[in-house]
Amino acid sequence: MPVLEVEDLAVAFRGEEVVSGVSFAIERGETVALVGESGSGKSVTALSVMQLLPYRYASHPRGSIRVHGQQVVGATEDEMLKVRGERVGMVFQEPMTSLNPLHTIERQIGEILYVHRALGRSDARGRTLELLNLVALPNARERLGAYPHQLSGGQRQRVMIAMALASEPDLLIADEPTTALDVTVQAQILSLLEELRERLRMAMLLITHDLGVVRKMAHRVCVMTAGRIVEQGRAATVFNTPRHDYTRHLLAAEPGGDPVPVARGAPAVMAAKELSVRFDLGRGWFQRARHLDAVRRVDVVVRRGQTLGIVGESGSGKTTLALALLRLLASKGDIRLGELAIQGLRVKALRPLRNRMQIVFQDPYGSLPPRLSVREIIEAGLKIHRREMSPADRGRAVGRVLEDVGLEPDAQDRYPHEFSGGQRQRVAIARAIVLNPALVVLDEPTSALDVSVQAQVIDLLRDLQRRHDLAYLFISHDLKVVRAIAHELIVMKDGAIVEQGEAAQVFDAPRTDYTKALMAAAFELETLAGGAADA
Repeated sequence: MPVLEVEDLAVAFRGEEVVSGVSFAIERGETVALVGESGSGKSVTALSVMQLLPYRYASHPRGSIRVHGQQVVGATEDEMLKVRGERVGMVFQEPMTSLNPLHTIERQIGEILYVHRALGRSDARGRTLELLNLVALPNARERLGAYPHQLSGGQRQRVMIAMALASEPDLLIADEPTTALDVTVQAQILSLLEELRERLRMAMLLITHDLGVVRKMAHRVCVMTAGRIVEQGRAATVFNTPRHDYTRHLLAAEPGGDPVPVARGAPAVMAAKELSVRFDLGRGWFQRARHLDAVRRVDVVVRRGQTLGIVGESGSGKTTLALALLRLLASKGDIRLGELAIQGLRVKALRPLRNRMQIVFQDPYGSLPPRLSVREIIEAGLKIHRREMSPADRGRAVGRVLEDVGLEPDAQDRYPHEFSGGQRQRVAIARAIVLNPALVVLDEPTSALDVSVQAQVIDLLRDLQRRHDLAYLFISHDLKVVRAIAHELIVMKDGAIVEQGEAAQVFDAPRTDYTKALMAAAFELETLAGGAADA
């Protein structure tokens, strides 16, 4: 009997079908991948298996989902609690919105072990440490008392994977499990999932936009678009002899092109010298105070019309550096916005300068207020920094910026949950550029997007940079994406810069062993995906 059987599944939101006629099965020890662009219905299908859709307006007009023969469509909450806790685990795409911000990492993993494995406090702590070490979380013992906001995006994803594996489920649903991870850790996580699948004979439903990951992990592939499976079969067959035009489109799509030309001698938009960030880790009984040097004596310059790329493994200090530059984290050293020294400015003095420096976060779903419409989200900054504008002027400005980012003006009346991941990221970009900033920090802006949408977003960012002379600080673990947009490149490790220079030079002739290892890992993943694209 298959671990999971999905037959003729339909999902409707407020009566309108968004998924239709989806059928597939997963045997014990098998990995099946769902691939497709943002909004194709992949995650909706996965959430249906867990019965986690917002059923106040979602429904299943027809179809069935069986886990070990048990029907889950229409199951009671008590029945689903047992299914979710003992038979099916899930790694969600957006860990910051899935982890409880008020609970420590130890408590969140421990709760699963208490409820579903009946472990005592000591045993649960030991098992939690074992799981965190399995997913390669640095300094796992010290992180037990950490809260989600104190971890990097990649570290939060590793915690999510540890939680999903805590009950050793028969079926693991992995929704973009390596989205937030750098290329070296991706390989570790994928190897871990493969090892656990083989050892536990666990079935896996893998949802990802990364075709290299699919080629490496999946036995069978289901290709989705517009809520339907248009092609499915053995992975090798789908990759080597795709039958459907949409499948061929996916295999050929990836970010490419060259960075926008930048003027020689362009003025510095933001610069920092000897910038350092230290986090206080507190102290225990009879212990000395502990601290973490998250950024160590960094020099950085971002020029008008230029993109400065920052790469490095999770926890290397990339996002911390960006937040310190924006004065969103306390730091030491000199920071200048144009010619103005801003390091010593108080909050009130900084407020009028915020319109000149904006940020697009890694997780658009977590950074967009869910109860505000798109218009309310985008015009919030205008209300603060453009008080002379009338409501009608603000409405026109919102419409123009939505068109700039490739969305229809009438999208302003919708809410974030009504958009796909790629569309939400466009809304986040619109919110950042509506104030005509000098600098935009882009923190993993494409990490949650499939390859074809990645290419669209990179094209959009280059077009906006060309038209508005924007300066970008671009943080990413995806080296293909960085190469397509960055003029200069910084490589970080353990809070320090280990290599920097012109992007082309660093990519083509890296000098340090660490940079060479990053490039080699990226090349291995590109080769896997590239083999599919060339087929």
